[in-house]
Amino acid sequence: MISVHKKALIIVAVLLVFNVGLLIVRLSSNSHALETSDESRIKEIKTSDEVKEEKQTNNNEMNMQENFYLDLVSLETESDTFMLKNTKYNVSENLQNDLNSTISNYPYDSSYLVVSLTDGMSFGYNIDTSYSSGSTIKAAYALYIYKLVADGKANLEDKIAYEAKFYNKGTGNIKNSAYGTEYTVKDLINQMIHESDNVAYLMLLNKYKWDGFNEMLDDLGTPESHLSNTSRWGKLSCRSSAIIWQEIYRFSKTDAEGQELYDLLLNAKYNYFKEILPDNVSASKTGFTEMVVHETGIVNIGQNPYIVIILSSTGGDMNRAYNHVKNVFAKISPILEEYNNFKMNEK
Repeated sequence: MISVHKKALIIVAVLLVFNVGLLIVRLSSNSHALETSDESRIKEIKTSDEVKEEKQTNNNEMNMQENFYLDLVSLETESDTFMLKNTKYNVSENLQNDLNSTISNYPYDSSYLVVSLTDGMSFGYNIDTSYSSGSTIKAAYALYIYKLVADGKANLEDKIAYEAKFYNKGTGNIKNSAYGTEYTVKDLINQMIHESDNVAYLMLLNKYKWDGFNEMLDDLGTPESHLSNTSRWGKLSCRSSAIIWQEIYRFSKTDAEGQELYDLLLNAKYNYFKEILPDNVSASKTGFTEMVVHETGIVNIGQNPYIVIILSSTGGDMNRAYNHVKNVFAKISPILEEYNNFKMNEK
């Protein structure tokens, strides 16, 4: 027979085994619960991250729609014919005929290009015909300087003295100043854009040169506007001008310096767009010499911004060329109104 003492030991051992087993079960259960909790938390985190990513994607898509960036370097072109790209829209026959007639009845070279900055629709005529830039180069050069300022490589408060070597009889007021008069870089840019001051441009060009400017043009894909010691004003086509204006617009949306530049262009003294659409917001840089008359810039039709470039040779008659440029825009603007209506109905 088992003694009382042995029975007690057996009972204690059984209870100990039972309790150890119970403890193992509880630990296993708690561990499973913790794993389940951690998995749930990870799923929640993943779900939260996915939501953030989805929102960011949607925001990026909205930004792309609001600020469309078209590869104008690769935009296909055709010579001596109206070209319409990147849209299902068709121009009304009477509007297209009016525009075509205005171009064909002008006896000298003229070109135009329109680009929607919301969706990339474009139409134009002879967009790669090259012209001397005239004062339109000043918008491109102002873009270059403001980019230097944004990068900390230039200071708008630096001063430059007016010297005899900068004299130019063309547009502007600085030519009437006494030699030795100092102007800040900011003052010169303001005069260069608002008054289209030639002396201001030449003073800035002397300070900042053209190597960096040409590099900027190369990066944008428009080397035809290069400046040099023998070419202070450069050349342009509708394509190269539109590339510059697209960059001006993009820069205005990303940097305070870009917005400052765009505000100057919105208030330029010479603006042929406003002569046709005085109530519409438009940024402009005209160019006029004995050889060419140009209007370049961005026009808002409703809330939609459009790059509009109109270039012309004068044939020695500046007044006729000036009226021609305005007439071309007068024929372009109803097409843009029609396109806006098309987009609204498409939605």
